[in-house]
Amino acid sequence: MDEAPALSRGRRWLRTVPTTLALCGLFVFVFAAEWYVWERFGYAAFVALFVATPEPSVGWLLAPLAHLPTDPRHLVSSVVQLLLFGGVVERRLGRRRFLALAAVSGLVTTGAQVAWYVALGASGRVAGTLGASGVVLAMTALVVVDSVRYRVAIGDWHGEFTPLWVFFGAVIAGQAVFGLLALAAGSAQVGVVGHLTGVVIGLGVGLARPTSAVLLSGD
Repeated sequence: MDEAPALSRGRRWLRTVPTTLALCGLFVFVFAAEWYVWERFGYAAFVALFVATPEPSVGWLLAPLAHLPTDPRHLVSSVVQLLLFGGVVERRLGRRRFLALAAVSGLVTTGAQVAWYVALGASGRVAGTLGASGVVLAMTALVVVDSVRYRVAIGDWHGEFTPLWVFFGAVIAGQAVFGLLALAAGSAQVGVVGHLTGVVIGLGVGLARPTSAVLLSGD
């Protein structure tokens, strides 16, 4: 296999998803800011700026873009997943709808997780949450549903790599759904409710899109 054409195609594809690349860069920038605030000003300042709690705060704006600064692996996985699936969403929905989906899913998944903590009786920092996983999972679930709908209608995939996107996306979304088992067992270590809400948003948008729009979209 000739690597040059593959690399050229990859570069051309990246040039078509500038908003996705910008959002990936924003994830990295916010992570660096989190790390600096935590190291320079301490945990309390970090929570005040980057964690959404039941009380109104700037954390509600930054939490959907944030990752725990002690876990760079989570940042890397989010950026890679956003690039792969978010890029497809940007190409299929357009930049404005892509940004709208990112904003809505970020705030709704954050709110759902905080509401769950409050329902359990938690308050203050204990009821706080952060993480861009809800945004990324919404993008992932949307790509899976949209691709399957296209396949059913046309009898073929959008492109040669679409089956891989669908397979890995289904596995990732499935992990979020199976997180309910850990939640039921009381052993959940992540924001399961926020993750599941992201999947539901992606599924909902994917199913609500008009068939004509699905058939006109491309990777």
